Amino acid sequence: MSAQEGVSPVLSSSAASPAPFDWAPWMVFIATLTLSFKGIAVKAAYGTGMGIAMVVAMRFVFSVPLFWAGERLINRGKVLAPLGWREIRATAGVASLFAIATISDLSALSFIDAGVSRVILFTFPAVILIVKAIERRSLPETRHLIAFAVTYGGLVLVILPGRLEMAAGLSWEGIALALVSAVTYGLFLTRTQSLTKRMGSARFTVWSNTFVVLYVLLATPFLGGGWELPLEGLGWSLVNAIFCTVVPFFLLFEGINRWGAEKAGLLALLGPVITIVFACWLLGETIELAQLAGFGIVLLGVATLQGTDRVILRALRGSRT
Repeated sequence: MSAQEGVSPVLSSSAASPAPFDWAPWMVFIATLTLSFKGIAVKAAYGTGMGIAMVVAMRFVFSVPLFWAGERLINRGKVLAPLGWREIRATAGVASLFAIATISDLSALSFIDAGVSRVILFTFPAVILIVKAIERRSLPETRHLIAFAVTYGGLVLVILPGRLEMAAGLSWEGIALALVSAVTYGLFLTRTQSLTKRMGSARFTVWSNTFVVLYVLLATPFLGGGWELPLEGLGWSLVNAIFCTVVPFFLLFEGINRWGAEKAGLLALLGPVITIVFACWLLGETIELAQLAGFGIVLLGVATLQGTDRVILRALRGSRT
């Protein structure tokens, strides 16, 4: 047997071994999927007579103990470096951004239509692209710019049909609050990546949400809406806390840690589309033809982000030969 014959099976086996599966996009997608149900859960909670202050407060009051339990389960048996005041102070600052984003978003909904609010809020991936470009002192990647432009164009088609006649009566207060929510949420996501690498995603998640609940409880007296908590509302609050907060937050921050805030933010543009699908399925809302076209455009934008478009083009070229 020659030396080449002896080595070739090893090389062949190594070359044929598949690349490790990348769970990060799926973590972000599942987080987006579960977060998208939040609007349905909140709308159902409002329907039971709960006010804004109670809905916001219960979301975090119920979720924070679950965050601590989840963190202990995830990090059980691991030797973790102790947290310093530097990390705690940084987490408190980042958590304030998310608290502002949440409160601004819910307040905007009292001034403007939910669909218009979603269009404004989901400009946050552009905030992420701008912040990252400033940090790198270079323009955003062309693929990311194309993904945002295509996906956001599809998102407008999904959300705006039937609401354009409301444009003349839009409230500037609502627009401003929605923009504040978009900017602060985008800044929040950009700051999480470095902290999750230093602290670990589970520890960052639990500490950041602990600070958020403190900020939210301080703000609730100014939000209004009453303090009723009917039994059915309690059930929807638990759904909101467990499936629309705890599960997606753990997945989202780990996805950002592995994949980066830019890609995670762009993939999250699927959120409003998924929300509308849930609304049609559970609330009996209808989808117009323009919205179906918007769905396809959003998926094309996400494919551009993922590089799936290159795979499709290669397959098409191969089929022609």
